[in-house]
Amino acid sequence: MKILIICPDWFPNISGFGISAYEFSQELLKDKHEVTIITSSQKNLDKKGLNVVSVKMLFNPLGRNPIVFGLYNKIKNVDYDVILLYSYMYEMNVRVALYRKLGLIKKPVILMYRGSLENDVLPFLKTSTKIAKKTYDATLARMLFKNVDYTISNSKPTLKLINEKYLVSHKKMSYISSGIPVMDFKRSKLSNKRVLFNGRLIENKGINFFGKILETIPKDWKFTIIGDGPLEKEILRLKKKYKNIEYLGKVSHAVAKEMYSKADILILPTFAEGSPRVVLEACASGVPSIAFNVGDVPTILDNNKNGYCIERYNIEKFTEKLELLIKNRELRKKLGDNAYTFARKNLDWKIVYKKMLKEIRGLL
Repeated sequence: MKILIICPDWFPNISGFGISAYEFSQELLKDKHEVTIITSSQKNLDKKGLNVVSVKMLFNPLGRNPIVFGLYNKIKNVDYDVILLYSYMYEMNVRVALYRKLGLIKKPVILMYRGSLENDVLPFLKTSTKIAKKTYDATLARMLFKNVDYTISNSKPTLKLINEKYLVSHKKMSYISSGIPVMDFKRSKLSNKRVLFNGRLIENKGINFFGKILETIPKDWKFTIIGDGPLEKEILRLKKKYKNIEYLGKVSHAVAKEMYSKADILILPTFAEGSPRVVLEACASGVPSIAFNVGDVPTILDNNKNGYCIERYNIEKFTEKLELLIKNRELRKKLGDNAYTFARKNLDWKIVYKKMLKEIRGLL
């Protein structure tokens, strides 16, 4: 097959869905398929040895949604059997769905949904972000979901939401969990006295809950924070008060993987996700996670078995479970062992890739 991937973010300015697109591309190439990736232009673009084509970016509203020029001409110059759109949140991808509706694109377009459709996040967003999300979901996102040929969601509960919100038939959707290269992760010994957060420093990652979380973490434990973003100032403010914060900023994926092996607990107080990659990576490292019940978290985390899935925004319950894991190494080890086993049985690309390919071939 010849596969064209539209991925608005690419290395080094990458998001979780971009890493998924890269890893899926690697699996496709191993299987002798042809892959072309179209992304927005950026400084120091790293093609990672793949056939990556950049399209001129005109501007980037809120730093998160590149508006590009010449996208259709780039697509016309690629020989492909199917187009995969990574993430619903980008104008670039909406434009491809519009080309499909107008008949300019003759071949199937598949949306690889990667999270953040839920409206539960709205009360926690600043006014400008809230307005942008509500407007986008009601207009451009609607056009996208209704005009792609098929949607593959990495969040099982979200299929119901897409059906209710945009009246997309369940026959045009399926659930496949995200994949990761499980064997690339080194297992943690869970004796490091470290709580880890890895994610963008933005509102919907629950950064405003960090104060409560730090009150729970003992002084002889570290709270390691990986990531950058507009709320970095809040981290620096907390760092003045709490001396056990270890703020690493944005790091390479290799460094992040190493930090999982030095962590005891992963926390993710996020308000909106698809399938949070950090939880999958923690599982692969044998690290138990605590996260809110968003996206595919309830499918991944089985309470009292491999981590804790907490009812949305109940920070008291969240910190209660955090304190429990901090105090009880045997419990950490039990949940970590189960997370490690779960990752190997369900999350490795060797397993997920076959499911993805079956869906794509079925549509063709």
